[in-house]
Amino acid sequence: MKKPLFFILVVASIALTLLLFAFTAGCARPTTNGHGETGSQCNAVLEGIDRQRIEQIIAFLTSEQAGGRATGSPEMTGVRSYLVSKMEEAGLEPASSLGLDDYRQAFPVPARNCYIENPKETEVVEGVNLVGVIPGKTDDLLLITAHYDGMGKDLDTGEIYPGADYNASGVAAALEISRFLRSLSEEPDWTVGIALLDAEECGGFGSSALAQLLEDRGFRDRSRVINLEGLGGGDGDYMDLWDQNFKKNRPVVEAILKAAEDLGVTVELGGTDPGTSAAVFFAYRIPAVSCDWSWFDRKEHLHFHKVTDTLENMNPENVKRVASVVALATNRLAWSPR
Repeated sequence: MKKPLFFILVVASIALTLLLFAFTAGCARPTTNGHGETGSQCNAVLEGIDRQRIEQIIAFLTSEQAGGRATGSPEMTGVRSYLVSKMEEAGLEPASSLGLDDYRQAFPVPARNCYIENPKETEVVEGVNLVGVIPGKTDDLLLITAHYDGMGKDLDTGEIYPGADYNASGVAAALEISRFLRSLSEEPDWTVGIALLDAEECGGFGSSALAQLLEDRGFRDRSRVINLEGLGGGDGDYMDLWDQNFKKNRPVVEAILKAAEDLGVTVELGGTDPGTSAAVFFAYRIPAVSCDWSWFDRKEHLHFHKVTDTLENMNPENVKRVASVVALATNRLAWSPR
């Protein structure tokens, strides 16, 4: 016998309520949320991290105008101007404690390492990291990093490598996290910011340049790094967290694991991941972890380093999930003194 429509609607309503409760259960505990008011940190994050803004940034970075974002290419001038404008919109400031009087940290890159047409053997091009911060009560630094360069164009077909998942997704997440954190009214205890890295696809030149700057300015033991790469993989159901098997990463690891638990995001904890920017920071003994989405199972990233790595072939909701976890963890780390 068919069930009455009213009975079906009641059962469906109860099921939906239970599902929503399960997702937000970790967010129900009242805490100080960085605004100086009692409330839910994670509810603020879920409302504050905006998927539409994330998609808009990815759309630009994967456009023909961006040209595949190869270090040393003429298109990178426009890409950098766009990213700086987003950092300014977010209210970030140049990292004066690192000796930077604007957002740009320039460094040399051998042209032969870059994805540009007919580089000369001895030619050197300019790479540029983009760094912006929210000043804190101390100069101790918590940086969210993501590389913004790509693989340029296929030299045979002229097609661009859009690099949506790898790594426009990380850049968009970092910018959205910084915008959210800047909206918090309380001054952080740590200085917190983002560093968008150039020339990573060429061989880790951007992370090396930034790590050397941190070393030179005395920040080896006064900084922490959360690196974002490949956040837009398909239908996978977990976030990866790579800790480089480095005990100094434990405070960040624990904060990310707790934030993920509160937001209902499953995390797979891994050790050494030599293919990420975090591995370069580790070589300098700077605490750094990497976050990505479902990289233990590469089938979630079928378009990695292909001309098909487009916004349409990735899942922006996964980018928002990782961005929300990292925003919540960063809020708790940077707004709490050591």
